[in-house]
Amino acid sequence: MDSSATALFEFTRSRVTDEDIVNFSPSDPGYPNYVKLWTQIRRSGVIPNDADFDLTEVIGLTGWAKPKEWKKPERFRIYRRFTSAVGIALLHQGHDSETVRPANYLARDLLIDLDPSSERHITLMRDVCKSTRIILSTTNLDEGYPFFTLASMILAQKAGAWNEAEAAASQLIEDENAVRSNEILNWLVQDDRFLLGLSVYDQLHGDWKAIAKELKNPNQHEETQLVIDVLSQ
Repeated sequence: MDSSATALFEFTRSRVTDEDIVNFSPSDPGYPNYVKLWTQIRRSGVIPNDADFDLTEVIGLTGWAKPKEWKKPERFRIYRRFTSAVGIALLHQGHDSETVRPANYLARDLLIDLDPSSERHITLMRDVCKSTRIILSTTNLDEGYPFFTLASMILAQKAGAWNEAEAAASQLIEDENAVRSNEILNWLVQDDRFLLGLSVYDQLHGDWKAIAKELKNPNQHEETQLVIDVLSQ
């Protein structure tokens, strides 16, 4: 597993509490098992090798939840940063995104829970999005990997790293085309919409379009403007 995934896991683990796990674990019949497993992960710092139901179900259900519906939305975000970090670690271990959580959903979860007040969190997120893109475009092939390229572009802009953001925009265009040209992946492509047409998992595309509205192009970079234009349609 790449060191960036380990670092993000340890960072989020250090901030979540047993009480958070008790308070925010999904309240369905599996609740007792969820609490037991996730408390064990938090205390031990060991992520199971098997992506079993009690692990992936929590990642998925927590991803759909809305922080504002909880009495302590920021504590919920701290909890979801932890579950999302475990999801990233599972992808790095080689588990497929259909088992864990669709790649573009997980990338979105990471972005919407970004702590803008924490430079450390932003740095860790930038690192893990880059490494996850590499993992999903090579050893654990997944049609959703360009969403991590877009996430890298967004995070670089938030950090004011404009050269890096522009490089990510250029890479995103290459990655999007590469998925469509890849014989292993292109049968999964749904339609010709840039990026959004790559996957059947489209329930959070509205969130991606909203996030993309925050993109800027102060240097009038051609590929950056192209990304902004196509995602604003």
